[in-house]
Amino acid sequence: MNNKITLENVFDNRLKCLWIILPLLAAVFWFPPAAWSDNDMMEEKVPEALNPAFEHLLALTGSGEITAFNPELVEGLLSFVAAPKEEDRLFYVDGTSKATSAYHEFVFDKTLAHVLKLSYNSALPSFITNPSSVRHSFWSEFGNEKQNLPQLWNYLEEMADPVIVRGRETVESTPDTNTGAYYRYELDRTLVLMKHKGNNLLISLSKQADVSTVGKRGVVLGTDNDWTYLYSEKKGLDKPGLGWVSSYMYDSFSIIVYYETHGEVTRVKCGAFKWLDAGWKKINMVKKHHIYKGLERFGQTYKAIVENPSLPDIAVMEGFFSKIRAMGSGELQALNRTYLKSLRERYVNDKSLSSRWVTKLLKDEQVEKMDTYELRSVLMLDYFKSALGKSHHIEIAMQ
Repeated sequence: MNNKITLENVFDNRLKCLWIILPLLAAVFWFPPAAWSDNDMMEEKVPEALNPAFEHLLALTGSGEITAFNPELVEGLLSFVAAPKEEDRLFYVDGTSKATSAYHEFVFDKTLAHVLKLSYNSALPSFITNPSSVRHSFWSEFGNEKQNLPQLWNYLEEMADPVIVRGRETVESTPDTNTGAYYRYELDRTLVLMKHKGNNLLISLSKQADVSTVGKRGVVLGTDNDWTYLYSEKKGLDKPGLGWVSSYMYDSFSIIVYYETHGEVTRVKCGAFKWLDAGWKKINMVKKHHIYKGLERFGQTYKAIVENPSLPDIAVMEGFFSKIRAMGSGELQALNRTYLKSLRERYVNDKSLSSRWVTKLLKDEQVEKMDTYELRSVLMLDYFKSALGKSHHIEIAMQ
């Protein structure tokens, strides 16, 4: 028997010129400057024989009646991820969705147990393996507010049947490095922990539950690798002439396969499929190479964190994050004011601060507009940066 664990405008006149400027906007919209250049990778369609597997996995997500998991239907997909591939190939999926898709893979020189403890651990904030893309997120069980994930790594030793975890995740992204826009949305999530040909693996599924909130304007201070962001309530894009655009993430679906292999060393191959439909007025502005670049950035950051030699013991991090969660609103606000003071001093000459609306985001009164999740996420991320030896702004660990 399977082990199952249940969790949980009016059209602006300025848009009359849309069809004239559309190609230009498509070239600069949604992804970092690295995505602006022409794609020099050869595009290759994933075999259509795998489409039933994608459709089956999509049917596993949702809050209502869902399809029972059938390992046989995903056999070919798992073999595709495990197989070696030619370099300079941009794989994509066709025939399953109107959303744009792409695939990217990378390898962790770590065990699956280590990756699970870091990436799917209720004692750690879920954004710490993807801090350049996620501001904060949390899991909930369908129908109530329970937020704990099971300790999946404990099932690896004696797992006979697939272990299935389902729930809902609320996510708020960081500002895009090109447009400055950030979004809040909900994902239906399903995790499938299982064995394939004697190897442990995890299939992580996410399906956007509804259209995101309208894109709001944020700021990336310094370089993207600094992980230092500001958030406003102003809708639009932080691009000259495009501040009026009401952008949305209309739909997204992802499949990430973590496939553990054993040789001289144990490694985890991570294969990520992503479908995305995003833009404005229901026009999908996303291209394949945009998604690939985003997945590549995701993989580089994820791998650097998981393999970082300065990464503290997970139990140590759990203790510090627990300490932050236990802080009262007064202490959270005081530390966030210290954080903003440090930002004002460090980024005094940053070109982003030339705009008046941005400088307001660095004033102390901004702290009073932040909810508990936002206040905590600032401190958690800054602690994590200090733990990795990165430039940070407050010594939370010394408080």
